[in-house]
Order: sequence, then C-alpha cells, then structure tokens
Amino acid sequence: MSSKLLTKRKIYLDKTFGFTSFGVSLLFSLIFIALIVFIIYASIPGFKFYGAINILFSGQFDLSKNKVSIWLPLSITIISSTIAIIIAAPIGIKTAIFIKYRISIKWQKMSKILFELLAAAPSVIFGLFASEMLGFVLAKIFQINNSYNIIAASFMLAIMILPTIISLTLNNLNGIDHSLLTSAMVLGNSKTRAIYKVCKKECKNGITTTILIAISRAIGETMAISMILQSQMYNNVFNSGFWSILTSGLRSLGALISANMFAESAGPELQSLLFAFGVIMFILVIIINTITMQLTKKKNNVKYTWWNRFTLHVNNIIWFIPNLIKLIFEKLTFHSKISKYNTNEYIGTRVIHKKFIHLYDGWKIFWEWFSIIVTSIFLFWIIENIFINGIIAISSKYSSLVSFAKDTSGMALLNTLLIIFLTVLIGFPISLFVAIYLNEFARNNKFKSTILFFIDSLGATPSILFGMFGLIFYIQTLGWTSQGAAGKSIIAGILTILIVILPTFIRTIQQALQNVPIDLRVNSYALGASKSETIKKIVLPLAWKAITTSIVLAIGRILAETAPLYLTSGLASGSVVSLSNEGQTLTTRIYAQIYESNITKGSNIMYECAFITMVLILLIILFVNVFIPWYYQHREHKKNNATFIVDKKYKINTIKANKYG
Repeated sequence: MSSKLLTKRKIYLDKTFGFTSFGVSLLFSLIFIALIVFIIYASIPGFKFYGAINILFSGQFDLSKNKVSIWLPLSITIISSTIAIIIAAPIGIKTAIFIKYRISIKWQKMSKILFELLAAAPSVIFGLFASEMLGFVLAKIFQINNSYNIIAASFMLAIMILPTIISLTLNNLNGIDHSLLTSAMVLGNSKTRAIYKVCKKECKNGITTTILIAISRAIGETMAISMILQSQMYNNVFNSGFWSILTSGLRSLGALISANMFAESAGPELQSLLFAFGVIMFILVIIINTITMQLTKKKNNVKYTWWNRFTLHVNNIIWFIPNLIKLIFEKLTFHSKISKYNTNEYIGTRVIHKKFIHLYDGWKIFWEWFSIIVTSIFLFWIIENIFINGIIAISSKYSSLVSFAKDTSGMALLNTLLIIFLTVLIGFPISLFVAIYLNEFARNNKFKSTILFFIDSLGATPSILFGMFGLIFYIQTLGWTSQGAAGKSIIAGILTILIVILPTFIRTIQQALQNVPIDLRVNSYALGASKSETIKKIVLPLAWKAITTSIVLAIGRILAETAPLYLTSGLASGSVVSLSNEGQTLTTRIYAQIYESNITKGSNIMYECAFITMVLILLIILFVNVFIPWYYQHREHKKNNATFIVDKKYKINTIKANKYG
C-alpha cells in the first residue's frame, strides 16, 4: 500500500473514531436532558391538581384534603441529614487522620478494604441493620417506645456516609506534600500540632467538599430510610415540639416518594405529585453538587470576587462549630497579652511559653482514638450482624437460595447476575467512547464542560429519580413490559440502572486514560502513528489495569442499587427468566420483605439476601485491591524475566561471536 493511501486511511480512521466518540457523548447528553424533561413533564399534572402555591408555600400535609406541603417531609430530610452530618463528619475526619498518620501502611491497606466494604454495602442492608438492631438499642438509650424513629434514621445515615467521609478525607490528606508535615515539625511543632495546624488546614476546602458530598448522599437516600420511617401524620407531630419530631416515624422526602409510588391509593394525581417532589429534590441536590464542583475549581477564586465571598460563607457555616470549639480550647490553654495580629512575636512567645504543652496533643489524640473505636464498633457490628444472621438464615427452613422457582432467593440471584452482565455489556462501550472523546478529542471547552457538568450532575442525582424516569419512560410511555404500562420488566431495570452507573463509569475510565503520560502520545505521533492507532495501541493497553478496576466497581454499584430497580424491575419474579417480565434482585427482595406478614420468614429472607450480597461485594473488593494488583505485578515480573533472559542470551552470543569471530 502506498504512503499516500496509508495516510488517507489513517485520516479516515481518525475522523471515524472521533465522530463515533462525539456521537456517543452527544447521546449521553441527550439522555441527561431527556431525564430532566420527562420528570418535569410528569410533575405538571401534580402541580396543577394540588396547586403549586399549596405545594411550595403552605404548611399542611393531608392527602385526603389535597393539602400537600413539601416543606414538612423536606424538613424531616434536612433534620435527619443535619444530625447525620454532625455525628459522621467529626468522627470521619478524625478517623481518616488516625489512619493516615498513626498506623502503618499494612494496617492502612487492611482498613481500606473494610471501609470499602461498608461504603459499597447497599442502603437496604443499612436499613435492615437499623430496623433489626440499631433502632432497638437507641430506643433503650433514649427511652423511646418506638424503635422506628428519626433518631434511628439519623444514626443510620451517619453510619452510611461515614465511609464516604473517611475515604474522601484520606484522598485529600494523601494529596498533600509530605514535606509540609516535616517542615512544620522542624520548626518546633509536635507531630499532632503539625497535622492539625498545617496538613488539615491545607486541605480544608477539600474536606468542605467532602462534607457537601456526604450531605448530598444523605438527602438523596430513600430506600433505607423508608424501611424505618413509615408515618405521614406530619400535622399532628409538628405541633408537639422538636423532641416529638425526633422520636416520631415521620417519612423524609425520599421515603415519602418510594413508599407512595405504588400505594393502593396512588392514583395518577398522587404519582404526579411525587414526581413534583422528585423535581424539587433534584434541584436541591443539583445546587449542592454545583457548589461542590465549583469549590474544586481554583480558577473561580481568581476570576470571580463574589465567589470568594460565597466560598467563605460556605466554609464559615460548615466549620462554625469546629472553629468555636478550637477558639475555646485556645483560650483555655494559652493566655497572652500579645496580639495575635503581631504574628512573629505571638508565635515566638507561644513556642517558648507553651502552657499545657501536652494537653493539645492529648486532646486531639484522644478524639482520634475515640473516633476509630466508634467507627470500628459500627463496622464490626454491622458485619457481624449480617454474616452471623445470614448464615443462620441460609440454614433455616425459609431459605430458597438453591431454588429457582417463583419469588425465591435463587431466582433473585439469577436476575441480579443477568442485570449486571447486560448493563456492563451495554454500558462499557458507551462509557469508553465518552471517556475517549473527553480525554483525547474534545477541543471545544464549552461543549466539554457541558458534558462534564451533565456527568457530575447525574452522578450526584438520587437514584430514585432514575427509577422515576425509567418508570415513566420505559414502562408508562414505551410499554416495554409483557403487561404493557401496568407491568414491570427486567429490560426496563437494565436500561434504568445503566443511566445510574454511566457517570461513575465514564469518570473512572477518563481518569485511567488521563493517567497515561502525555509524552507517550507525543512519541507515538512522532513515529508516524495516527491518533486512533495511538489510542488503540498505546493509551488503552497502559490504562487497561485501571479500566478493569472501573468495570469491577461498576458491577459493585449495580449490585448495591435498589431504588431504580424497585420502580422498574419490580418486587417479584416469575419462575422463568424473561427480559419483558418483572424480576426482583437481591436488594429489592430485601426491601420487599417489609410487606411480608410473617415476620420471622421476612427477617430470614432479608438476612439471607443481605449475606449473599455482602459476600459478592467482598469478593469484588478483594478482586480490585488484591487480585488485580497481584496479576499485573506478576505479569510485569514475568515480562522482566523474559527480557532479562533474552538480554542474557544476546550478551552470551555476542561474546561467543567476538571470541570465535
């Protein structure tokens, strides 16, 4: 083939590759727009029937009288999320600091696996733990008659978001230059003081972002909350004082949506109202996510003065209580007539005349140990509860793990594996092409920024909103079920869960491609390779380890989801697997047991499915953290050995040739 034809072929392949990746990226953007449009469209009848003014500005909630203020369930969401953050944020930050600076790397890796197990656990498992164990214990502590209350829900949310806070704070601490710590210690500070005054302060914006992400997750939680909070008598409780609210079982906004979507009284007007509530929840989460994304963009701090002021206000609100405690501690431990504004003299005086010099270190270390102990107790309590009761449930007469009949655990496991396989099969090429376009082809910064905004917004969207979209689009509009608009189907669940995992899938693959050094691309182009050849032969092979990890993490995300599948695939399954029929998964089977009249049977089924799910998640985590690194390290070792043998033979042959030549 002539060089001219070869050049044309390379140009054609580059353009084809670029247009394909652009088209897939555009398709992803259209999916995001369609999701918003359909949910807003579905909410219009609800706003009309119940009245937008009544929904947004009234203070009553009575479905029988068509008085449905969103502020009452939204207040429960804010109260429970706030309590959860107040509990989880200080414990999570202190735990991350303890793991980073107080224990060896070996123990850090082991703790990482345990926290990832807790972070990847489905929300319904936390709901099961709270309804069976945590609520009962808290009811005894606070002398409450009902164990299904907002206090239990808040503590459960705190446990759910704790691993997120720990892992993201650790990432922020790992991103700090280690020389900052050593330099601060060289200047006379103790290690503890250097950690808190230098390292923690350096990543303060990152920790603020972490807290905002945790708030977003707490607000968006639905399924676990709906297993605990089951009352809608808002007007009776809100007039009885704050303690009555905390000890009540009033539903949060997400729990209200999930519990009433398929209620017996759920007519088209009520369903539309729930879509209206979903729109408001979506707007709230998008606002939080936008603030979070902007906080990570340092250029905004330079470009916009108003953003500096806004960021300062956000930081002041989040850090108000910690800063107040720190100020009180400073006043108690050091008194000086020297103004803090005279920095050099103040610091010099303080270093020389440190009163209670060990008190500061002891105070911080005490709370670090307290935090790691509390975190470990919750971690092992949940694992012990699920694994022991799960083993008991599998050996009970209610176990149906080896049965593949209608509504059995075996069929739920089969449906779960089918949904995972087909979702990854469809989602991987889409995610790969979008990631390639964003990382290798995108030149229009506005279009690239728009797609990234869509990706990040979808990633922060509560999963129940995806389920609502799947319900109205795939089922009620397209009728992709064997029973038309009134049924449920596995295919609707697959296409819905696909949208759920795409943002994370795209981002992790894009990061894998971004980690490939740019010099390798430049060298490839210099040798005459086209962009498509460089991507195919250089970039993808080098990024394949991280891409494999992203696939496994996507599988874990699918395994943990409940809300989207509950609304689309349903809570039951037939005796024959069919994409057009409904099919419960392991997590939706857990949720379905709250409607089981036989409490003992329902509890056994929940623990059986929870045990199977946790075992699968544990295998995924071990695969990512142990097997994949070992495999690539072993392959690299074999490759190096082969290279060494070839080099050795070459040297021997060269010596012989020179000797006898």
